Amino acid sequence: MSEHTHLAQPDGLAGLTERERQTLALIAEGLSNKLIARQLGISDGTVKVHVRHLLCKLSLHSRLELAAWAYRCGGNLEVPAQGPQALPVSPPGLGNLLDDLPLMVYRCRNDPQWSMAYVSAGCLELTGYSAAQLLGGGGLTYSSLIHPGDRRHVWSSVQRGLQEVRAFSFGYRLLCADGSERVVEERGCGIYADNGEVLGLEGVVMAR
Repeated sequence: MSEHTHLAQPDGLAGLTERERQTLALIAEGLSNKLIARQLGISDGTVKVHVRHLLCKLSLHSRLELAAWAYRCGGNLEVPAQGPQALPVSPPGLGNLLDDLPLMVYRCRNDPQWSMAYVSAGCLELTGYSAAQLLGGGGLTYSSLIHPGDRRHVWSSVQRGLQEVRAFSFGYRLLCADGSERVVEERGCGIYADNGEVLGLEGVVMAR
């Protein structure tokens, strides 16, 4: 997509409230709902309501898609300090847009293999492996794609983030299907039960 191309905005898209814009900005930074609630001084339930409203207003279908959209905006995501303003969003077919980018949205277990429960189709562009392969087809694990020299760094960075109940962000090398190495950046956070137990991870892996 050219830098001069403007993303379409659905007719009648309501402006985001100040709290919704704040929530979106914190999602862009990789914060979990629990951390967003703490940052804004509101309850977890209120954050979930804001997330539902964002999904509706931005025509997205899951928090993973919302996080991917926010991550992709990166430094270009502008959050006005005052006054409602509709943010530019992609037209219907966001999934197709993400699939064509070297970017993988994921949800996985917190185990040494990083056992995937969900990966977006963009993993093919990023790694050369299909979503079916990364979901366990043929015995392939995501851990096996991480350069051996970086696996300890990846594990320790994630565990440190989980222990401190914060988002994690770090870079490492991936071993692609064609034998090449690719430097990527991963940004994600833990998925927690009400009692604080770590249920898994979700986030995005992007080419640098």
